[in-house]
Amino acid sequence: MLALCLLWLLATVPVRDLLLNTLEQHYSALDMAKVEIAGAGETAIVVLGGGLYAQAPEYGGLDSLHDDALMRTLYAADLSLQTGFDVYATGGALKPGRAEPEGDVTARMLVRFGVEPKRVHSENRARTTWENGTFIRDMMQQSGVQQIILVTTAWHMPRSVRVFESLGMHVIPAPCAYRVEHQAYDLRSFLPRWNVLADSGDGLHEYLGLLWYYLRHG
Repeated sequence: MLALCLLWLLATVPVRDLLLNTLEQHYSALDMAKVEIAGAGETAIVVLGGGLYAQAPEYGGLDSLHDDALMRTLYAADLSLQTGFDVYATGGALKPGRAEPEGDVTARMLVRFGVEPKRVHSENRARTTWENGTFIRDMMQQSGVQQIILVTTAWHMPRSVRVFESLGMHVIPAPCAYRVEHQAYDLRSFLPRWNVLADSGDGLHEYLGLLWYYLRHG
């Protein structure tokens, strides 16, 4: 009965929002007019992977991007089109030999969204957020980039910024794909929904990830 009650609560909108709100509000949405950004060549956009949609039939069996990854990529493409900055897509293959590296898939979608191919770069080895930061840092050092505009889902941003800053990079957070509702709750908000339960699971996973990274990397 206790487990059933916990599942019910985690599948409701108010509890989901309580879990995610602290994560999502840690960094405000990017306002380009209010941040000091260096010029082209010194600044680049980095977009983190968020999951593959494997062997998509509508794309002839090619791998595409899952929901969060697609939202991140769309926002990164929009920022690049606004600023002219290069975009670095990072993400490896969680199942080598069975799927494309996510960085390569993201790079392909960035071009489909209108970013010039010469402005798109792929890092295709990373399998964790820490590896995202490590491999991107190496690429930034080689290219002479001084600061990055970091694009990831809003609830994933606190851990991502910690990782990239701990590796010595100057980070401008650009969160996207917020999930917390800002409208008044009604009766339906307290009824369990599977997608809300999945959101709560992401929040719990992220808190555990913050704790794990603190214990492992400081």
